[in-house]
Amino acid sequence: MNSRDTQSQGSDQKKLKSIKGLMLGRLLILTFLLTITFLFQVSEKKYFFIPLTDAFYYFIGVFYMVTILYALSLNRMRNLDRFIFFQVIVDHFFIAGLIFFTGGKESVFPMAYFFTIIGSSILFYRRGAFFSASFSTLLVGLLLLFQLHHWINPLGSSQSYEASQIFYSLIIYMASFYIVAFLSSLIAEELKKKRKELIQKQVDYDQLENFNRNVIRSLDSGLLTVDLQGRINLLNRTAERILNLTGESTQEVSIYDLFPNLNHITDEMVKKASDGFSEYQRYETQFIHPEGRKIDLGFSISPLTGPNGSLIGHTLIFQDITRFKKMEEQMKRLDKMAAINQLAAGMAHEIRNPLTSLSGSIQMLKSELTLEAHQERLMNIILRESERLNALITDFLLFAQPPKTNKEVWNIKNILAETIELFTHSPDYPEGIQIRHSQPRQEMRILVDPDQMKQVFWNLLLNAVQAMGEKGELAVELERKMDGMPQHKPREWVQISISDSGKGIAPHEKEKIFEPFYTTKDGGTGLGLSIVHKIIENHHGVIKFESEVGKGSTFTIFLPTQPEEKREC
Repeated sequence: MNSRDTQSQGSDQKKLKSIKGLMLGRLLILTFLLTITFLFQVSEKKYFFIPLTDAFYYFIGVFYMVTILYALSLNRMRNLDRFIFFQVIVDHFFIAGLIFFTGGKESVFPMAYFFTIIGSSILFYRRGAFFSASFSTLLVGLLLLFQLHHWINPLGSSQSYEASQIFYSLIIYMASFYIVAFLSSLIAEELKKKRKELIQKQVDYDQLENFNRNVIRSLDSGLLTVDLQGRINLLNRTAERILNLTGESTQEVSIYDLFPNLNHITDEMVKKASDGFSEYQRYETQFIHPEGRKIDLGFSISPLTGPNGSLIGHTLIFQDITRFKKMEEQMKRLDKMAAINQLAAGMAHEIRNPLTSLSGSIQMLKSELTLEAHQERLMNIILRESERLNALITDFLLFAQPPKTNKEVWNIKNILAETIELFTHSPDYPEGIQIRHSQPRQEMRILVDPDQMKQVFWNLLLNAVQAMGEKGELAVELERKMDGMPQHKPREWVQISISDSGKGIAPHEKEKIFEPFYTTKDGGTGLGLSIVHKIIENHHGVIKFESEVGKGSTFTIFLPTQPEEKREC
């Protein structure tokens, strides 16, 4: 519906209201006139104004019926302006008839035209007022003229009048009619002007309200206001989305139920406000979504004051900073890795060279000497621990100083299948574990370093097997995904998922799972998943994981596909 239709409907409603007011006023005047005349006649035992006949009461009754007919036909009228004008004309003739039934020149009812003039000024403003005054003057003038020439004999009139008397009365009536028309039109025009100003102010207010509402709705940050008891008064769409709330559900929720740690903050602000301080404050908190996931929120809280400056509540503006917190943690991890890289170069040579000499010497002694059983067992322990320490240093160097990446276009299916084949024939693979491997028929050629990707798959397979122990099921899935990463630009990805049925990862361990040297396994180096994470980042990919205690874990790798422009292997 456009603005023109809205204005038309508003005008029709106004006209209907005017018609109803006109009919109601007419009924009230008729009732008042009839009641006071009847009571005076009964109490004084004589007629009021002039001697009345039954025709007077019939006349009043007929006009009652006319007003009722107006009301019944109101909904059938298409042109309300004409209907109003018709009633005004009929009212003029009714008053003329009333004057006739109450003595003509001797009647007091010419003054009743004041009501029609005022009503016309309200309905039709200045033009209506002066038309009513002119028409009233015409009707009164005709009645007096007819009475002067005895063309009509008004009921109750027994006197004859000179032309000068009739002319004088007509001048008095005409002057009073036009004075009333002038004054009432001034008031009506002023009311019309004020009404237009009020309507324009209402339109401006509505536009401003809509503008403010749209601004609040369009905010990329969540916004809500609360009273001093913590009841939510207002929240925008972003706040509804982040907090999983709706306008109706906020009636049953307190802000302190959503953010328990806000209680002492708002108490502190109330105290500062009472001391005359009003300040903007910034905080961070964690919100537990109804789905169970944690959302990091950065929010500012400021006092909300009333017209007199008193504190009536608080305004909260907040943003979901979960992604930024993860980026911050990633930057810390990168800084930590950079420090490890600086340490790695010197430490590897300082430890590995004497370790190699020590291991070689022990092997020579073992081969040249005749050892007793306990001595040989000790020798084997030394050699085994030397090999483990050497493996740790190898992993450490691979993590801290990975070899130069040699990327080529390879079919990732072949790399994955070859790694699984080698792993199932290695000593690290228990016979009680079943591997389920699924992949599409079409080739998946992407730009990777094959040796580094084998290292990634091997570490993930080994991690899954160690999580399950001697028995379990290991699922490896390879598929192609389009737009599988919502936080990255739309592109095509290769997705590799490795799932185990092991013990899972505890919630407090998930944030540290890719940190170097963090491990929950006996004898583990804590570098396997860190190496995986670093290699995947070097390939512009993403690694994610999902885990549930007692049910297992799933590690998923997303690698971007590349056009087949380089050498295929």
